[in-house]
Amino acid sequence: MCYAVALYKNVKCNFYILHVAGLKDLPVDAARMFPIPTDLKDQTKLDKKTLLDNFLSKACHHFENEKHGFYAQLEHGGLIEAVQKQLSEKRIDLIVMGTTGIDKLKKKVMGSNTGAMITRVRCNTLVVPKHAKFKPLQRITFPTDFNIFYTPKVLKDLSEILDVSSAKLSVLHVSGSQMDFTDGQKTNKDYLFDYLEEVFPKKYNFSIIHDKKIINAIQDFVRENNIGMISMIGRNLNFLQQLFFDSKVETMSFHTMVPMMVIHE
Repeated sequence: MCYAVALYKNVKCNFYILHVAGLKDLPVDAARMFPIPTDLKDQTKLDKKTLLDNFLSKACHHFENEKHGFYAQLEHGGLIEAVQKQLSEKRIDLIVMGTTGIDKLKKKVMGSNTGAMITRVRCNTLVVPKHAKFKPLQRITFPTDFNIFYTPKVLKDLSEILDVSSAKLSVLHVSGSQMDFTDGQKTNKDYLFDYLEEVFPKKYNFSIIHDKKIINAIQDFVRENNIGMISMIGRNLNFLQQLFFDSKVETMSFHTMVPMMVIHE
């Protein structure tokens, strides 16, 4: 939350703090087979609501900014369903979630909740690592295999984060060999660069890294080029899967500090 508030400090917007509690925290359980004693019902409900209200009060005080509004919402049930409900009711533009980093047992970079969010919910999502601290962004990298056409919405959302942050864009392509681009890749690449040249002239660059695995290439690129954020397209699930969910790398230093923006169409 600190990161998102700092990133959008000059943008007029509302922040909705959503806490999703399990159905067991409802006054009466879903099956209505095992009624909860009245005193426990009230206490359970009070604790969740009180904690959320206290958090909201502290947020409003700590993040004092006339451009920002803060609201709290308590939902019960599944996380994905609760988020989708909020998206519909409040016309949410961006989801912000934290992630604790690599699971020592599963060797996955993201937890199941964050992974489910960026793959199942069609809303732009900013994933902030546990140890990330905001500092003005100088460069955002956009890893791509050029296999997906860049729709107007994707380009618009990419432009917005560049405008908000005043960062430069580093487009990165990782290839396992010296193979040439296919006709489809050439078309998508030319379209992307034509757009960037028109909208962000002299504020982008392009790098190709050969003979490296995607995960190693991006990690090295982030470390060597002062990258402050990674931006990716959510529809390229195969790319995301390789990069963040099936990784066998035990230490991914870039993801302990560098947030990722997943853009959905």
